Formats: sequence, C-alpha cells, structure tokens
Amino acid sequence: MEFVFKPEKLTDDILYQISEVFAKRAELFSRKKYPGLWEKTDRLNEKNLSEPALKRRRFFRKINGIICIALGFFLFIPGIMKPSELLVPMIVGACAVIFGISAVIPRKTNGEKFLKNAKKLVKAINSSLSPEDTVVFNEEGIFENGLPLMEYTNLENVIENRSIFFVCDGTKVMVLRKTDMVIGNPDEFGTFAETKTGRKTEKC
Repeated sequence: MEFVFKPEKLTDDILYQISEVFAKRAELFSRKKYPGLWEKTDRLNEKNLSEPALKRRRFFRKINGIICIALGFFLFIPGIMKPSELLVPMIVGACAVIFGISAVIPRKTNGEKFLKNAKKLVKAINSSLSPEDTVVFNEEGIFENGLPLMEYTNLENVIENRSIFFVCDGTKVMVLRKTDMVIGNPDEFGTFAETKTGRKTEKC
C-alpha cells in the first residue's frame, strides 16, 4: 500500500485546523502525564457533553459573573472611600469584580489558544517547500523526494483533522492536506498509519 502527497503551500484557511491539532497534541501529552486527573475530568465532562447542558452551563456562568461584579462594586466602592476602615471589604470586592469579569468574558477555544504557534509552523513549512517536493508513505517507510524522512516507529503523533493530517516524530513536523494526496485514499490513510505505528490515529 502506498500514499503519495504533492504538498502545496499552506494557506490561512487551515490555520485554525492546525491550531486545533496543537491543542489535541497538548491534551495527549497531558493525558499521558496525568492519567488519573484526566480520568476524573472525563467523568465530569460526560455529564455535560450535550449541547443543551453546555448552553445552560455557559448561561449560569455569565449570570454568576454579573452577580459577582455587582456585589464586588457594592463592597469595593465604600472601601475606596474609607480604605483604613473597610480594607477587607475593598479587597474582597476587587477580587469579586475580577472573578465576575473573567466569567462574563467569552473564553478562548482550544483552537484559538494555539493560533500563534500555527502561524509560525505554516510560515516555516512554506519557506522550505518547493514545487517538486513529494512525500511518500509506503510499507518501507516515509520518504521525501526519494530519501528517507521519518520512521514509523519514531512517530510521536499522527493526528487527523477535517482536511489535514499532522505527522510528527518529535523533531520534524509535516502538515499534509488531504487534497494534496495524489495516490491513495485519505479515508484509508489513518488506518494505514495505525497499522505501521501501532498507535491510534487521533482525530480532532
């Protein structure tokens, strides 16, 4: 079995997908390092996986944030007027305002957190890419322009996103678009990678 890619320069429309892959990769490392913590986290998340439950959780977080801001100002403003007498209420009020604001402001998604890293990677890949480059995955190994590039046993991650494959061996990284595959079937590539590496092809 053989899969051949003719990589073209990466465009900004896949930056968010690459960022999501970085987030997934960070999660995989964390899961490996703290399995017990992730077991508890997964159990808690199982109760909040449905979209209605997530909406309710976001709604109540915002309501609690607004309440904290209101109570915080209620304590903070008198404290400013009489700091020597109301120092503790002033500190508590300031903390409540900060907590409330953090609850009201929309949180960044995992993809948004790693956008800067994604941009750096795309720039590095595009600067080293030439129109003649060809990447081949076959039974013998991974080759670039006919020369050995990576070994399956050394692969750290193979992660599949909506339109890309992310392949990394710890020192080298490839972002391969499914549309750049000229030989082979993208739907079969993940299974092939699992067979050669002995590890699950992660999806995000």
